[in-house]
Amino acid sequence: MKSALVFFFSILAFTPFSQAQHAKWEKMFLYDAMGGVWDESSELDDPENEYDGIGKYCACWLFDKDVTTAWVEGAKGDGIGEYVLIGQKNTFPNKIYIHNGYQKTESLYLKNGRPKSLGISLYVAYHLPADVTELGGNYYCLPFQYTILIEGDLIPMKNSLRLRDKMGPQYFILPFDKEKVASLKELGDSLFKEDFMDRRAEILENSSGFEQHKAFYGYIFKLEIIDVYKGSKWDDICISDVWFSTEEKKKINLSAGEMITDIFEGEDGNIYFSTSEQEKILLASPRDIEDEDDIVGGELDIVLMDVSPDKEWAQVDFLFSHEAYIRVEEVPFLYNVRLGKKVDKSLLGDYFSMYGFVEKDGKIFIDTSEGMFDLDEVRKKL
Repeated sequence: MKSALVFFFSILAFTPFSQAQHAKWEKMFLYDAMGGVWDESSELDDPENEYDGIGKYCACWLFDKDVTTAWVEGAKGDGIGEYVLIGQKNTFPNKIYIHNGYQKTESLYLKNGRPKSLGISLYVAYHLPADVTELGGNYYCLPFQYTILIEGDLIPMKNSLRLRDKMGPQYFILPFDKEKVASLKELGDSLFKEDFMDRRAEILENSSGFEQHKAFYGYIFKLEIIDVYKGSKWDDICISDVWFSTEEKKKINLSAGEMITDIFEGEDGNIYFSTSEQEKILLASPRDIEDEDDIVGGELDIVLMDVSPDKEWAQVDFLFSHEAYIRVEEVPFLYNVRLGKKVDKSLLGDYFSMYGFVEKDGKIFIDTSEGMFDLDEVRKKL
């Protein structure tokens, strides 16, 4: 009988022997334009781009937060194996967001292909001083290695993201252990100084001692097409937008006697509240709908629609507009302010609409398309 499989993460790096054996630098040239650092395996030809400038289907359009633009790979066939490299400076993110396909219109989305699965790889990246051109720069990278142990042999494996075939944003928790990423960076900091000491001194001497970048750049992610949803008309595989998030909503901890004094819309589009002891605590933001699979994305506004008489509850509506749709989509949610928590729709009968708060016989209710719900009872379920 074959031995059982044992899965584990391998990080180049926990003993001097393994470091010397496995740590191999990879040199990458990445372009620096349109607010991103990137490279691509291919892009669809743009006949109007006669001077070889930034093309209509370049990977740089992944960073413009505009779903009417897209990276479109240019290889023959269904794009399997095509990839983009995306730089993320300094801070290791928690999540990746993807607008799958070409989301300029619903028609273009369906006519073009979309990734079904994307392999995702991670590199810790470093600069040498002045090692740049007008178009971008060189990066020296150590790969984060995810491996599987099969009968004593280490076999490299790929992490992958399974995308849904839908318009709007999708998000994924990045599948890399943060402590092991930190260990890889610690190793990289040490090895970069050791391995590139002479080269760094030579470059500094030739550039009059001018060091344009700090040695540590950040992280580079590789997204590779593994499987696809085929388009009804074209084989081209498209992605409209990619971005990363490092934000984490702070846990709200109010004291027993702390009174909620105000709930309000911030200038940044989020919803905040203040108490008798604290000012401007975040209550609602676009990140709160990350787990809502049935919401179609687009331009987003958040509106504070109603506040309960005791200021313990708030109705917050998320409004979406998209050129592929004729009307604005409005999705209401109930928030418990004291807990800073969005109430799951299943606790309110999976309502379609919400009509605000009603006070009756000393109790406060939320009025929905599924009826009136006693908020004291809702609170017990949170």
